[in-house]
Amino acid sequence: MIMNHKIFISLTGLICPIFTSAKTPGFQNDVIPAITKAGCNTGDCHGAGRGQDGFRLSLFGYDIPGDHYRIVNELPGRRINLAVPEKSLLIQKAIGAVTHTGGERMKVGSAPYNLLLGWIEAGALEDPPGSPSPEGITFHANSHKFDKPGLTLQTQVIATYSDGTQRDVTQWCLYKNANESIAAIDAKGFIQAKKSGGSHVFARFDKFSVALGITVLPEESIDWPETPENNYIDTLAFAKLKDLQIPPSGLCSDEQFLRRATLDLTGKLPTPEEYHAFMVSENPKKREFVIDQLLSRQSFGELMAAKWGEWLRIYTDTNPGSGTAMLAGWNYYHWVKEQMVENTPINQFAKALVTGNGSNLSNPPSNYYTMLPQGHINPVRLSEDTAQIFLGVRTQCAQCHNHPFDRWTMDDYYAFQSFFMGVKRKHGAEAREYFTYVDIEAEPAKHLTDGRPMPHKFLGGPVADVKDKDPRKVLADWMAAPNNRMFRENIANRIWAHFFGRGIIDPVDDIQISNPPSNGALLREIGRKLAEDYAYDQKKLIRDICLSRTYQLSATATEANKDDEMFFSHAKLRRLRADVLFDVISQAMDYKHQFRRSSAERAVNMFEGGRRDSFNDYFFQTFGQARRESVCACEDRKEATLSQTLHLINGRTTDFPFSHSPVLIPRLTKAHPDAPEAVIRKLYIRSLTREPTDDELQKLVAMKPGGNDQRQLMQYYQNVIWALVNSSEFLFNH
Repeated sequence: MIMNHKIFISLTGLICPIFTSAKTPGFQNDVIPAITKAGCNTGDCHGAGRGQDGFRLSLFGYDIPGDHYRIVNELPGRRINLAVPEKSLLIQKAIGAVTHTGGERMKVGSAPYNLLLGWIEAGALEDPPGSPSPEGITFHANSHKFDKPGLTLQTQVIATYSDGTQRDVTQWCLYKNANESIAAIDAKGFIQAKKSGGSHVFARFDKFSVALGITVLPEESIDWPETPENNYIDTLAFAKLKDLQIPPSGLCSDEQFLRRATLDLTGKLPTPEEYHAFMVSENPKKREFVIDQLLSRQSFGELMAAKWGEWLRIYTDTNPGSGTAMLAGWNYYHWVKEQMVENTPINQFAKALVTGNGSNLSNPPSNYYTMLPQGHINPVRLSEDTAQIFLGVRTQCAQCHNHPFDRWTMDDYYAFQSFFMGVKRKHGAEAREYFTYVDIEAEPAKHLTDGRPMPHKFLGGPVADVKDKDPRKVLADWMAAPNNRMFRENIANRIWAHFFGRGIIDPVDDIQISNPPSNGALLREIGRKLAEDYAYDQKKLIRDICLSRTYQLSATATEANKDDEMFFSHAKLRRLRADVLFDVISQAMDYKHQFRRSSAERAVNMFEGGRRDSFNDYFFQTFGQARRESVCACEDRKEATLSQTLHLINGRTTDFPFSHSPVLIPRLTKAHPDAPEAVIRKLYIRSLTREPTDDELQKLVAMKPGGNDQRQLMQYYQNVIWALVNSSEFLFNH
């Protein structure tokens, strides 16, 4: 429990209430927090872009001078009545005394009412030069643990000011819940524990946000099982689970592991030969051996290239002026694939992209700057995309106002945009060619509100020295440095999400204070390992992940961990991404589809994904493949739909292997003409990576048609493989 506020204040000697009768209310430190708490400057009220009912305020008070002007001087004598302060329209509307679309926002005699009235009585003045301003806020602690659901806590938020003083701003903060079903915080900072689990609550004051970690223990304590740990990942993951009293599930079976790892590392199913070799092996380190084998294959690099192709929005357009030329896009994709196959350190890969110059035909990394309509270079889009891809930060909110629940301000936004203001592009010798270059004398970006030039400044870092330098190279060196936690943890988190179906921070490209990691210690360590110990060799981190017991846990949840969706106590059922699903259906049915305008043998290798596959672009669209219209990881959608079910039932993806030169069933029936059990086992192994159970085998054999009609027998086996690839066990990685 926190201590009583009055006692805490008297002990520190520094913390004081935000307003007392002995102090004249200030505009930034008192009035703006009061109207922010009342909701007057939110996006659906006067903080909207055009305001509300003829009155506009900056969103959450990011423009202090502008707000003072609009309240006091925009319409002199209308909103502020210095002669009779309590009759000021600002107050009359807030208390509901006159018609107000927003209704009553405060009571007469309440703390915000007294603040506004006191400020107007003192002359409604601007703050004098040198007035202290907020420099940060903190909760009373970094975390809090409730011993059981149903308990409550009155939290406390302290603001620190530029003059060294501190104030209790609990009643003036805006609050937000991460998971209200576990712990909810109300408008007064009062937290209620609702059910066992882990979550966060957040407070915002001025332009600052802060998170408080919440743990709610179950009603009854559990006997923690002795769980083996394979490496540091298990140590950190299981420590978090133990703290939450969520025991992990058991280990997955060998069949499940082989299928899971092969799909995750290559985008393919294990072959029957690989299955049998793995199952008969008595090598105690056979899982480790398989991981090393899979990581060494070219198909690993191809799968990673497919993911990066989506994040980098690799696509082309044959219409002049609408997009990148086909040859340039093809070169770009194959360069990315080459980097992944050769295992180029990720920081070097990122630096090559951000600093790409020259011809988009002969220097593929320069296409980082051509994946936009070819009419112009847009530094706004470039800065936003770069921050989102490589730092996991969505800065878009800060273009027009300070981020409502993160640390990014408009100053941060335009200072980061300055790095791209000098990027230029010109035509080459032919219509398809563009040259990217940099004007190092280009003016920096100008702030939206007052037009002042913004010096180049790293996100969350210092101002950069770009004098006589390409600002992008300065940015790339800072960004990809081993000690840059933003970059290394973003990359590590994206890698983690590939193998677990969700990131430690999720979504992976929305890293912000109000979206904290589910296991901060784990994220910090895998980021540190990737950068410092492994010099950005992603295969080494991936090997650690796949060898961990955390990765190898069963997807079967227990009664104690069935509600866990974010702490990795059991494997998550993950629907296969669209291109991988298309490939494994083809693999299971032993059918090779032909891709128009592409030499790719599988969908994962199509350099634009499924955008230009006239054979079956409906499949990729239906199963949610990224359209590459933005860099957002959310474009890769995996939710189930009725259209997907109908397509798998009777679409050409599953029909062509039967109707166009079938190979699998004729081969198996010829090899085992009188042994349906053998055929069924082979179909199970090649599709589900396991033998059928005795019950499954008996039921399927009983359905075999009698007689010697080969047509009926073929149809029977086709029905078996069709049913297997339509099963949830096939469609999901588990």
